Amino acid sequence: MKRTLSLISAILAMLMLASCGGKNNEDETLPEGSDTTVETTETTETTETTEETDGTAELSYASAEELLVTLMNGYNASASEETMLYVAGGNSYNFDTVKMDAPAKFVALADTDYDENLGYPAADAGKLDDAASMFNMMNVNTFNCAAFHFADSSDVDAMVEPLKNNILARQWICGSPEKLYIVKLPGDYLVMAWGVASSGGIIDTFGASIAITVPEAEIVVNQAITAE
Repeated sequence: MKRTLSLISAILAMLMLASCGGKNNEDETLPEGSDTTVETTETTETTETTEETDGTAELSYASAEELLVTLMNGYNASASEETMLYVAGGNSYNFDTVKMDAPAKFVALADTDYDENLGYPAADAGKLDDAASMFNMMNVNTFNCAAFHFADSSDVDAMVEPLKNNILARQWICGSPEKLYIVKLPGDYLVMAWGVASSGGIIDTFGASIAITVPEAEIVVNQAITAE
């Protein structure tokens, strides 16, 4: 009888231990390497940053010189070796400013330099706060291009006719250019280019490439130059 009671007590004790052990396992952290996987879901908040603009695309140039570099690279990207732009830049009356094989900022010694180098009316030089040039190294009348930035945006449109008339009225030496382009670009810029159109001239191709390189560009003058 005693043996039977002892056996029953032992069985009850084992059941109680098993019950306690099961409860402890639910509270304990699962050991490393356990077959049971605990998934942790992390929530990441994504914040979209929208730049506020005035409705215009971000410009790829921040100066007249950078603008001409942009236009030259855009043209040369699809030009043949024979029609590539090989230019110098700067003020040919101030050799310290001349840069070979690239456009350069135009630094005037006098207001007349704007007219003699760039075809820009000297009387209106005060309207500019930046300018740059690039020109054919052998003959500026073969290809000459300048970018003008205006301090007052209202002068951009106002200067188109004076620029055109100043070029058309010039007396040319060392050969006459045949075509004139004036292009309005975002950021209060005008670009003026003239050059030879016939016999493999590049001026028309360059004029057309401006609108491809800067889609917002507007050609406001595309006119033949007649030698007087």
